[in-house]
Amino acid sequence: MKEVFSSLRRLGSVRSYAKHLRIDGVRDTIAVASGKGGVGKSTTSVNLAVALASKCNLKVGLLDADIYGPNIPTMMNINEKPEVTPEKKMIPVENYGIKCMSMGFLVEKDAPIVWRGPMVASALRKLTQGVDWGSLDILVVDMPPGTGDAQITISQNLQLSGVVIVSTPQDVALMDARRGANMFSKVHVPILGIVENMSCFMCPHCGQPSYIFGKGGARMTAADMGLELLGEIPLEEHIREACDDGHPIVLSNPDSAASKAYGDVARKVLQRLKEQPAQPENLA
Repeated sequence: MKEVFSSLRRLGSVRSYAKHLRIDGVRDTIAVASGKGGVGKSTTSVNLAVALASKCNLKVGLLDADIYGPNIPTMMNINEKPEVTPEKKMIPVENYGIKCMSMGFLVEKDAPIVWRGPMVASALRKLTQGVDWGSLDILVVDMPPGTGDAQITISQNLQLSGVVIVSTPQDVALMDARRGANMFSKVHVPILGIVENMSCFMCPHCGQPSYIFGKGGARMTAADMGLELLGEIPLEEHIREACDDGHPIVLSNPDSAASKAYGDVARKVLQRLKEQPAQPENLA
C-alpha cells in the first residue's frame, strides 16, 4: 500500500496533466458510465469487453476506473498482481483474452480506499499512462458512478472515442442517466448510446415477462435525447451468478438471451465508433 501511495504522489495532481492524451497503442477508448450506482455498469463493462473480444475478434483491454469500488478483479476471476517492466510500467493482468488493470490489484481485497480528489486523479493517471497496454483495438473503461471529479478527470484527460450510458428502466435511474449524458456532452465526449439493464424478468414458470423496474424507460429517454438505444439486457439470475463466480455470461452461457444481447450491444458500439469523426492528434 505504501508503494502505491508513493507512486501516486510522484505523479502529481490533476492540474499538471496534459489534456486529451491518447494511450499509447490503443486505437479507441470508450467509457461505460452511469449517473448512479447499482444499475449494472460494471457487469455491462465486463460483458461488453468480453463480447468485443470473443464475438468481434478484437484486441481488448478493460480498465477498472471505479477507484472506490473496484469489482473487476472478482468479475474477471483475477487474483494476481501486475508485473512491472524495467521502464516502471505495470503489465495488465490477462484473463479470457482481456488485458485488465484495476486498483483492486494494488490494494488488499477488503481495504477501504479513502482518498480525496487529487489522489484519485493521480491513481487514474497511474492506471492509464503508467500501464503498458501493448496494442489494443479498444480499451473499455469502467467509470465510477456519478458525475464528480473522477469522471471529469477521465473525460478531460483521456482522448475518449465515446461513452456508453447504462441505466435501468426506473425513472430515478433515468434521471441520473440524463445528468450523466449531459455531463459528457459538456466535455465534448461523443455519446455512443444507452444500454437498458434489467429491462425485464422472464418468469421461469410461466415464461411471461415481468417489468420490475418499469417498461421501455431507456428507449423513451434515448428517443427524447436523440440518442441510440444500444440494447436491452434482461434481468437474469445467471448474469449475477456468472459475475460472482468470475465467469462472464457471454462466455459461460453464450446461447442465453443476455449473452446475445451483449453481443448486439458490442456490434452497435463498433458501428457507432465507425460513424464518429476522426480524433485529433494528441495535445500534449
